[in-house]
Amino acid sequence: CRRPYTMWDLRSNRVLRNMVTAVREHLSEQQALRDGNVAACGAGARVFEEPEKLVCSDHQERLKLFCETDQKLVCLICRDGERHQGHTFKPVEEAAEPRKNLLLEPLSFLSKENEELQALIKKQTNEISKTEERSRQLSAQISAQFEEMHQFLRKKEEEVKKTLAKEEKDMIEKMKRNRAEIEEKLNDGREQEGILRSVFETDQPDGFLQWWSEKGLDFVEEMKEKESCCENNDIVSQTTKFKSAVKSVNLTPNSLFLGLHETHLQFIVWKEMLSFIKPVPDRNVIHDCHDPYLRVSSDGRSVIRTSKKGIFLRHKDYRPLARTHKTFQSGQHYWELDVGVKIDWSVGFDGGSISNLNKDIELHLKHNQGYCIKKYETVTEIDLTVKPRRIGLYLDCDRCQVCFYNTDDMTLLRTSTYPSSIPYSLSLSPGAYLGGKNADPLTVTWN
Repeated sequence: CRRPYTMWDLRSNRVLRNMVTAVREHLSEQQALRDGNVAACGAGARVFEEPEKLVCSDHQERLKLFCETDQKLVCLICRDGERHQGHTFKPVEEAAEPRKNLLLEPLSFLSKENEELQALIKKQTNEISKTEERSRQLSAQISAQFEEMHQFLRKKEEEVKKTLAKEEKDMIEKMKRNRAEIEEKLNDGREQEGILRSVFETDQPDGFLQWWSEKGLDFVEEMKEKESCCENNDIVSQTTKFKSAVKSVNLTPNSLFLGLHETHLQFIVWKEMLSFIKPVPDRNVIHDCHDPYLRVSSDGRSVIRTSKKGIFLRHKDYRPLARTHKTFQSGQHYWELDVGVKIDWSVGFDGGSISNLNKDIELHLKHNQGYCIKKYETVTEIDLTVKPRRIGLYLDCDRCQVCFYNTDDMTLLRTSTYPSSIPYSLSLSPGAYLGGKNADPLTVTWN
């Protein structure tokens, strides 16, 4: 249209401006990456200045000599000056060669280091890939295990609902039969009421008396209870009792109840779920070491502190230790131990003694002192806000790791590591006797 435009007539396009800004940022990032790669590959090329720039700042001459005394480049004019009088000079080529040889050793070291770093990067990348793949496998495993539980729960839900439906059907059928019986009696009663009302309201005495003599008297007599029949059949006694249809039937109340499945449904289902859950806590019995201060139960699941004290040269706070006969050096193992309300106990793992150093890792509750972790000869106090009644012990032999849990809510209490290749056995102590205050057993639970 050839119409003239000024800058004020132009309006910015915000969408186009954002697109251009995004493209510019992308190009800048790509250029920065390229510059970084070039810097890594050609760093050596920028270490030196260009030859034409290597000139003497005083005389603007090429730096062709190296002053051995001052360890610096000089020009021919500087060599003849007073500042360098008596100094030793060499041509740059001759001076550079021995110094280059000094770089061979660090260069070889760096080259080897960089190769190892490159190999570590490759290995670390491989470990990242392994971790990602392991995470995917664990995610699939977790989903499968939860799906198994979901299937079990859905099946149990269907079973309980079927039981409920059957109970409902049986109860309603019983109620309907009772209702039909009541309705039948109601129909009979209404029919009788209608007959009596019609003859009672009649204004024909002769017709009434004829009905009474032919049917009425027998009709009324049949309504009476046998023991209430009066000898004088002409007059009905004031104490006459009639057969009650209401008393002959009973109301069937709502008594739909599923028992434990109604009040303790989750507990019952949980108990049933334990039958297929795998793995479950290990079932290892306690070895009876015939310590007079200990008594192991006949099934090997619990141990108690006996009342012996002050004999066999043992002090009164002696805490005897019981162990499983079996040791563990591979795989993962889990136990649960019931400590109840005991006020002194210890549970953990015993690796024996090496070079007079006990290789034990244990969680202690010491009377009037609190909780602590004993690892070898080191004791570390820990603060537990909730007093556990049952302790879970997890031994991961493959990762050389020991974990202690409060099984009431599966809270992790402590994690400890140990050197590899040590066979450990489960160890537990019922604690000091404390005058009978700590006589409860310490039990390995299996459910």
